[in-house]
Amino acid sequence: MQFSFQFRVWLGALLVALAPACDQAAACKEKPECKKQGQCSADERGHCRVGSNDDCKASELCQKEGKCKQQQAACQALGDDDCAGSQVCKEQKRCNAYQGSCVDLSTALHAECAEKCTSEGLCAKKGEACVALSRQHCAGTSDEKPEKDSPCARLGLCVAEGGRCVAGSSADCQKSAACKERAECSAEGGRCVASAEACKQSSACANDGRCSVVDGKCAALGNAECRKSARCKLEGNCTAKDGACIAASSADCQASSVCQKVKRCLAKDGACISSGGKGGPASSGPPDKARSTSMEGLAL
Repeated sequence: MQFSFQFRVWLGALLVALAPACDQAAACKEKPECKKQGQCSADERGHCRVGSNDDCKASELCQKEGKCKQQQAACQALGDDDCAGSQVCKEQKRCNAYQGSCVDLSTALHAECAEKCTSEGLCAKKGEACVALSRQHCAGTSDEKPEKDSPCARLGLCVAEGGRCVAGSSADCQKSAACKERAECSAEGGRCVASAEACKQSSACANDGRCSVVDGKCAALGNAECRKSARCKLEGNCTAKDGACIAASSADCQASSVCQKVKRCLAKDGACISSGGKGGPASSGPPDKARSTSMEGLAL
């Protein structure tokens, strides 16, 4: 009998203690923040907060923005499934979860992917990888004219496919620097490639002796191609090696303009140099820039 009496006293005290908490929890559910933000549960101090996934799922945040799961006392979008049924997915194509919110990955530029975004178009983080998901990623802009450093402008890789930028059409290739500079004007297997005829008619042939095609790129396959080129006459690049024209001997150099005009008459490492071992413009700076400087300074 004594135990039963003590138990009743303890139970009564517990119910009295719990009553305010229960009342506060009920009060939280009646507040606008419950419906709007999922703040439907009461903490130990009686403050209304997000206490469970159920709180979030019943909120406007879930219905409108896909923030349907509780994390760190807030409703967040933690998976693509959260976003899939949301209003922002249906109306704005923001159907992928990223850092707690629903986003449109096709227009996203994520900081984690900055290094490869400009050069390769891999701008959006999806899973553990940076990927290209739209023409905007490959072109660097939503405008018709691509950014000059983008894969689209440089290489004709303007279409996102399988998470990377590829050549979707010959029209894209023909607008690229790869076509203008290297005759790589036809789309084939997802990249821009050169044809034998295009190489013969290109500046790569006339200037550099790269008049044949190897693996989709213009290349010099014989000394005859090199000797017809402007680089042979100007810089002594008259011998074919590994698909390029080089100055293979001092004889190559001695017939060139760089020998006659600036005394670069000795061949070393594929280029003509002076007897003091110092080359002219061709031996300093980036190769393309150096060649341009040499071509401008040496008129035939």
